Formats: sequence, structure tokens, C-alpha cells
Amino acid sequence: MENQQPAVVPPSETTANEDGWTTVKSFIGKEGTTTPAFNISGGKWRIIWTVDAQNTQYAVFDILVYQQDNPAMLTKRISYSKGVSGDTVYIDEGGRDYYLKVITANLDKWTITVEDFGSESTGQPVQITSIHYKGTDYFSASTAGHDIVEYDEYVEIKNLSDSPQNIAGWRLKNLTKGAPTFIFPGFTPCSCSFYGNWSECVENCYPPRPCTIDPRKSIRIYTGEAQWESGGYCFYYFPGDIWNNETPDTAVLYNAEGQEVSRKSYIIPTNNTVTPVR
Repeated sequence: MENQQPAVVPPSETTANEDGWTTVKSFIGKEGTTTPAFNISGGKWRIIWTVDAQNTQYAVFDILVYQQDNPAMLTKRISYSKGVSGDTVYIDEGGRDYYLKVITANLDKWTITVEDFGSESTGQPVQITSIHYKGTDYFSASTAGHDIVEYDEYVEIKNLSDSPQNIAGWRLKNLTKGAPTFIFPGFTPCSCSFYGNWSECVENCYPPRPCTIDPRKSIRIYTGEAQWESGGYCFYYFPGDIWNNETPDTAVLYNAEGQEVSRKSYIIPTNNTVTPVR
């Protein structure tokens, strides 16, 4: 049975163990579910699971491990054996996003802890927080001779720190497709048409301001149209539809030196899955 999101341990409870293992995510539940995606940066990882069942003869507990960008291929299946209340299972791969599908019956409680080996938090304050992959807007570009679909998709990026973060020259890329790439400009975009009068335009747009994200604030990078209330950033990608609705893509953010800062994918729900919390 699958009808609810598992409880997720807050980020503050994520810890690095002395033996080189780092806790990535912890989930607690009773019924079956599909977990939100998580990233494994190391070359191997492990799943530590426990179950509570009054009637072990009829208990069912399966963990199906899937790569986020290849959900048709099962990475590993972990199954409960009668009389066993828990185990640690190792997976010798990594460097990508994964999610778990949990199948249960006749359980009182289950817990799953995902641990990554040899990885540490990057400490990067700027992170991709969500991908709005399914837009709703559609129009016909008569001058270009083609239709433009889902140009209101966006990627949201947040500054999690208490200091402004300069992102000039940074790049946001659809890693799965290899394109397109958005390059952040040297100065923050600004449009006088967004403000009600000239004085507000002058106050907010002149002189041009460095391309930064304010503390604890988010910006959005849209596919085909600039939204000034969320930063004014846009791929201006035609015919639109950067982020696939059928197979999950992965967005990657690089700093001005070309170093990876953040990556994120998404789960596409089906009739048997639960929409993840973003």
C-alpha cells in the first residue's frame, strides 16, 4: 500500500560519522511510499533499514532503488526476510541522484537511513532548491514559424547564507540533455516596465548592481520569459520545454571557475507514486 510521504529527518540531523560515512537522508514510515530524490556524491553508499512487525510471518518490506535519471532500470532490490528486524545493504556506485520505492504490508513501523561514503557537504551557500519542470503556458510564435511550449518552466536557486552571494559568470545547465546553458550576467537584470514610475526605475535599476542573490532569498531562471519579481533571469530558449515531463532531467549549477556548486533532479509522479515535497 502506498499512500503517504515518509517522515524526513531535518537537515540539522544530518551527520558525518567517524568511519567516513555521511548520513544523507533518513526516512520513517508505516505504509509504502516513494521517497524524494537524494544525491550520492561518493563512489559507494549504503542503506540501513529496520522494521517493527507484530506478525513477522505476514510482514512485507521491499526497498526498490532507482537512479533518478533512469527510472526504468532497477538498481537494487532489498527484501525483508522473516525473523530479521534490520540490515545494512551496500551499493557500489554513486555520483548521481537516486530515489527509493518502499513496498510494505502488515508493518507497525519502518526506518531507512541512507549514508554516503567519503562525501562531505560542500558548504556551498547557493543551492538549486526546486525544478518546476511542467509549465502550462503555450503560444504560437508566428514570426518564428513555430510553437513555443512550457516557457513558464523554471529552476529556483536560493542563497542559504546570511551574506549576499555574487553569481556573475556562473552557469546553469541541463546536464541530462547537455544543453541549454544559462550564463549569469555581470549585473542583475532590471526592467523599468516592471516599476510603476520613473523614479522607482531609477532607484532600483541605476546604477547597475552586481549580479548577486541577497541573503536567504531565491531567484528563478525561466525557460522562455523573464519574471521580474523573481529576478528577471531567463534562458530565452525557443521552442521552450527545457525540462522533460516524461523522463527526469538533472540541473547543475557551476561557479565562475567551472566548479560544480549544486545539482538537483526531480521525480515525475505516476498513478502509483506520491508527489515529492519540494
